[in-house]
Amino acid sequence: MRVLFVSLFVTALLLCGCGQVITAPTPTPAATAPVNLPAVTPRPTSTPAPATPAPTFLTTATATPVIYTVQAGDTLIGIAEQYGISAEALQEANAILDPRRLQLGQELVIPREDHSSEGPPTSTPTPLPFEVKGLGFYETPAGSLWCLGEVENTSGRAIERVQVEVSLYDEQDKVLATESAFVALGIVPQGGKVPFAILFANPPTSFAKYQVVTLSGDPVTYLGNRYLDLTITEQQGESEGYYFSVEGLVKNTGQADAETAAVLVTAYDAHGRVTGFRQADLENAPAAGESAPFQVNLLPFGGTVVTYAVQVQGTHLE
Repeated sequence: MRVLFVSLFVTALLLCGCGQVITAPTPTPAATAPVNLPAVTPRPTSTPAPATPAPTFLTTATATPVIYTVQAGDTLIGIAEQYGISAEALQEANAILDPRRLQLGQELVIPREDHSSEGPPTSTPTPLPFEVKGLGFYETPAGSLWCLGEVENTSGRAIERVQVEVSLYDEQDKVLATESAFVALGIVPQGGKVPFAILFANPPTSFAKYQVVTLSGDPVTYLGNRYLDLTITEQQGESEGYYFSVEGLVKNTGQADAETAAVLVTAYDAHGRVTGFRQADLENAPAAGESAPFQVNLLPFGGTVVTYAVQVQGTHLE
């Protein structure tokens, strides 16, 4: 009887346990935020060794600039048509932010567009007094190629409308691709350096040599509403993850209130190559004698940022 009772008791326990079997849950890995890697990687051709053929500089004819004084009823389009140029070229040459706000008596520089079919200019060509430095090539995952560098102004005076051209060659000196671009700021100050970025959207799979030439550049003869009495009084830069951040103060050292102010930060690697740059507009441009804070965050195209440079240009109220 005792054996029968124990057997019945064990059976009852097993039946009561049916449906109550508990297993330890498998831990679910914690979700992690995706890491955004830099969009570009250095290309082997961006070594600091000089490329061949050596960079050369074209010559340009610096003709006497044409100045037009705005009169009643004038429009940007009308003036451009009068001189046979595009309204966009006229607007860019005079740093006009709003083409509807031409002022009576305002002087406009009439840019010289390509008129190669009309024959060479009559003035004597002179070498362009700039140098191209800090060149680097950076490939993107999409297959395009960026070429970054900067123009140093050694002319002894401020220059504008500075354009640079880069050509890629194979081993037999055959041109594979050519692209050009203007520098990042409208004016390259005396002794200053301003970066440029040239994109090869469909570059060759490889190239053996490159050549850099400066296509254009003119002495600044008229500022218009462009304002250069702005300076960086405080600055601090540091790496924040993949980004490089610079903050500081812009001071208006002139007598006019600034209408706009743009801060340009250029980043360099250990070899002095331009690895990235970015321009940011201030939300509130400083009035005469006052300062305004700025912060610029840029993503370098390649390499660790070792040094950087900050400069500022703007426009003033008329």
